[in-house]
Amino acid sequence: MNVVYFLVQLVIVLSNFGLSSQGNSKVKGLYKSTDDVFILNDVNFDKNVVNSESVWIVEFYNSWCGHCVKFSPKWKRFATDLKGWWPVVRVGAVDCAMDDNRDLCRRFDVKGIPTFRLFPIYSDEQFKGISYQSQDSELLEQAVLDVVINCTLYLDPPKIWPKLKPLSEMHEIWDETKDDHHYVAFVYEEPGSYLGTQVILDTLKYKHLLVRRMLKDSVKKFGVHKFPSVFLINRDGTFTEIAKKDHSRLGIVSGLTNLLTSEQLETGNQYLQLVPCNRPENDTDLTDNKQNGDRHNTRPAVYMRDLESTLHYSFRQEIALYRTIDGERLSALRQYINILVKYFPGREEVCGFLQKISEWLNTVDTEISGDQWVYTIDELQTVDNYLPDKIEWVGCAGSEPRYRGYPCGMWTLFHTLTVGAYDYVQKGPKDLKLDVLGAIQNYMKYFFGCETCVKHFLAMASKITLADKSPGGAVLWLWNAHNSANKRLSGDESEDPKHRKIQFPSDKLCTECNSADWDEEKVFDFLVKFYGKNEIVLPSDNTEEEDDGKTVSTALKENKDLDWWELHQRKKDLEKIRTLRQKKVDRLKRRKDSKFVQKSVITYKEGGVDEDLAALQEEISAQRLNGWVFSNVDMSMCIVFYVICTCLILLLYYHFIVRKKYRPFKFL
Repeated sequence: MNVVYFLVQLVIVLSNFGLSSQGNSKVKGLYKSTDDVFILNDVNFDKNVVNSESVWIVEFYNSWCGHCVKFSPKWKRFATDLKGWWPVVRVGAVDCAMDDNRDLCRRFDVKGIPTFRLFPIYSDEQFKGISYQSQDSELLEQAVLDVVINCTLYLDPPKIWPKLKPLSEMHEIWDETKDDHHYVAFVYEEPGSYLGTQVILDTLKYKHLLVRRMLKDSVKKFGVHKFPSVFLINRDGTFTEIAKKDHSRLGIVSGLTNLLTSEQLETGNQYLQLVPCNRPENDTDLTDNKQNGDRHNTRPAVYMRDLESTLHYSFRQEIALYRTIDGERLSALRQYINILVKYFPGREEVCGFLQKISEWLNTVDTEISGDQWVYTIDELQTVDNYLPDKIEWVGCAGSEPRYRGYPCGMWTLFHTLTVGAYDYVQKGPKDLKLDVLGAIQNYMKYFFGCETCVKHFLAMASKITLADKSPGGAVLWLWNAHNSANKRLSGDESEDPKHRKIQFPSDKLCTECNSADWDEEKVFDFLVKFYGKNEIVLPSDNTEEEDDGKTVSTALKENKDLDWWELHQRKKDLEKIRTLRQKKVDRLKRRKDSKFVQKSVITYKEGGVDEDLAALQEEISAQRLNGWVFSNVDMSMCIVFYVICTCLILLLYYHFIVRKKYRPFKFL
């Protein structure tokens, strides 16, 4: 049995390491193990967040999203500010750009990036969290405090939590006072104030200090008329006011900590060192991966690896992220696939694969799920028609994994599609039925992950004219839109310091275009050639591209069977791993004890947080019936019945066996 268990674990470990090289699993997120942000993923999320005794606030982000890159320092500071609130509050983050986290982000229906979810204590697997879009640190902190306060009011908080509910009488504090508490203080405040809760959590790490809160109505009889205010209870029963001049949160905390000695303050620092490590339980120290673009001669050009990597991420992350694709989103997906089939300048294997997807989508009438989408595109791949199952940036490689990558690849893909549509019209029929810019606009609206990027792009797209929709007009409109985005983001925190955002094309690429005063005719000719199919640099069998950039790799054709076999073998391995993990989950569920922890159903409304206690009771009853949760009474009855049955069996045994053999009066 131990050998089997060892082999199962070995398969899972090898799959995590071996398969991580596929896709973009090697891409590092925006947070490191040295940050105070707890790094969550598909493996450790439920272990840490589900049924947790801490309130969690989790950021769902994309590591390639420029706005997420810009926001990450603020999230790190936010996590550091709330680090001392453990074990009441934890701050985490999930990188939805990683293949391994796709199912997790789909499970929580993550759409706008970045987005935040609040999870109260004892949240179950079905609870999706309280969605919160604001990126203001103060508002996020207030949202966390709202959940914390409501957990103390409507649930039975864990014993490791401090008492955050306001005391009604002063003498109640003596029930909590211990010998370690050298200082006992009260924060008197108005109803609805967050100050007392904040101060209690801020001073939680100092074991020599006990702070509690009381509301205005409870202390009027003691002659307290100034709110907020802080009073220290002396050993002789008298009161001393603290922070008389500064009643801010910082002033009150400073006034309280000034009472402590240096040794007592050091004890608080040692407490912070006990905060659990923020590394994922299955995570290894990811080393800096030197991107493929650093190994190639990345002269300004369009690289086929970038285009195929963009399609891979688009198909397996952004589209697959949605739980349901229907209505206008399904129409946008069809439109996107159709222009890819028509104008994507790809290799024969990829174009054949896109054609199969288009034919399948035309048979879909109502809706598809993200799981169905991934399963179907896997089934449609054959040895002759497939999309390479990896992400490898060449021309779009950044100096660090968080820079460039997918956004650069998507811009490049869009440019090649507009140029492909123009070439199609020049060589074929003059009536163009497919609206390339419309398809690009709808993809951005319904699938692109960066919410801020989508807003800016749709604002530009709202000014598209009828002339812009023509094949030639689409080429120039997208070029203008790209340069406008570069101008807006130039000098931004999300900009790659080694790849500055400039006006394209540069003087080196097109001397006749004149970036100061654009000659649109020359620019148009340059774009048609630069993004044309004949100029795309194909993968070579070497680590460096040929000077002309047009050498077709013979090794690529030889490895076609290997790529297809790897894809299907990987799918089989993943199915085995999922089966093993599901069996493990089922065993753990069967071993759960009879304790049923009451959970809160909290929904955000404009005015704050409301609790529907009746719905909560219905949910508890339903979970008891559906989950076969046995109480202590049930278990006791089982034991009683077991004892009774055992006694009956012994009596029967005595009656038919023992008594039959034992005959003291044989003559009878």
